[in-house]
Amino acid sequence: MECLQFLLFGFNVVFWAIGATMLGIGIWMAVDPGAFEAMNLAAGAGMDDAVWSAVVYTFIAIGALLFLVGFFGCVGAARADRGSLFLFLYVISVSVIIIMEIVVVILTAVYWNAIGIEVADSMRNDVRIKYHNETSTDGLSTSWNNMQQQWKCCGSYNYTDYFYSNYDNRTGPEIRVPYTCCKETENFDKGACQRGIQEYIHEKGCYYALLDWLNKNAPIIIGVTCGFAVLQLAGLFIASCLINSKGRKKGSAA
Repeated sequence: MECLQFLLFGFNVVFWAIGATMLGIGIWMAVDPGAFEAMNLAAGAGMDDAVWSAVVYTFIAIGALLFLVGFFGCVGAARADRGSLFLFLYVISVSVIIIMEIVVVILTAVYWNAIGIEVADSMRNDVRIKYHNETSTDGLSTSWNNMQQQWKCCGSYNYTDYFYSNYDNRTGPEIRVPYTCCKETENFDKGACQRGIQEYIHEKGCYYALLDWLNKNAPIIIGVTCGFAVLQLAGLFIASCLINSKGRKKGSAA
């Protein structure tokens, strides 16, 4: 039993520390006005206010959850021989998290196509309405410029997303797509590219480049997710064993 207690305590200390770190970073990002600029500088890209808010509150929510679960696990393991309240709370918390994760996976699988269309349309809306230009320092424009250059893509679906957009209307007929969409080949013609001549522009849309990135990194994402799930299940199993052991001791004492 002591071995199980030490094991449960050990990896819940890790969860608790990760949760405390994420919670602290999230609170710092929420209250410090300079955090936005610092994170953008460190990442080498920009984020608009909506994305920034999502990142901040995601950090706070996940950090608080991990902190709480880690706390229940540590205290429950340390006091397993004197009471199982915290172990019971730990089992309930981890069970709820696992159920939520299963629901998220199922909903994502069922609505994957609809989610993809929503993401692609949202990206297209950013290009057509919110994108400024290649030299703009706002978060959204900076992100699109970096993405188009690094992933060698243009627009959401393709380069025609820029046609008749706010960017196109501001720049006139001689400049229809930003130069961050251009192929810098041996016969590169920046003027022809920005006029919308297809052979000088990256054909792939950035939504499809995003899908390629996800497919390429899918083994890593799946591996990390499965590893985290195994730790959760192991913790659940150990905590259940400790609770049952405590119950058996009470029964034998009676």
